[in-house]
Amino acid sequence: MKSGWGIVGVFAALAIVVMPSAGCTINACPAIGYIRTLTVNIEGNVAAVSDVSVCNESGCSQPEPTAASPAPLKSVVTEFSPEPQPTASHPPFYGHRYDQDTWVFNVAFGDPAKVAVKALASEGTVLAEQEHDLVWTMVGGTAQCGGPVTTPPIQLSVP
Repeated sequence: MKSGWGIVGVFAALAIVVMPSAGCTINACPAIGYIRTLTVNIEGNVAAVSDVSVCNESGCSQPEPTAASPAPLKSVVTEFSPEPQPTASHPPFYGHRYDQDTWVFNVAFGDPAKVAVKALASEGTVLAEQEHDLVWTMVGGTAQCGGPVTTPPIQLSVP
């Protein structure tokens, strides 16, 4: 009694040989999330600057999230009563002070074309504010799969 597996094997081998010669290629992109960063360099009265904010039409920056402290232990309850969950809003930028005169912001999504940058004093007073057009340039990867992009640093002068 003959098995049908022999014919299936022949077709499988034929498909392996014919597909590359027929121009069928598989182009898989790696599953990598590229971080887009925006750097702000403060010039002038650096000591007066307590915070730097970057804003666009989607909102303003927030400090980068930090690890949360462990939640206190709760007693066991017999009835289930869910705690209300806060509504999540994702800022377009997360930033931190890199050194005395440099702030670095991670762009949460997209490549914004324009931002407003503010240098703030400790009490919240705006010391300097400027709008900037951003030009993003790919610095790696491929046109098909994408890759990391960068934009020149923003210079913000504080009187």
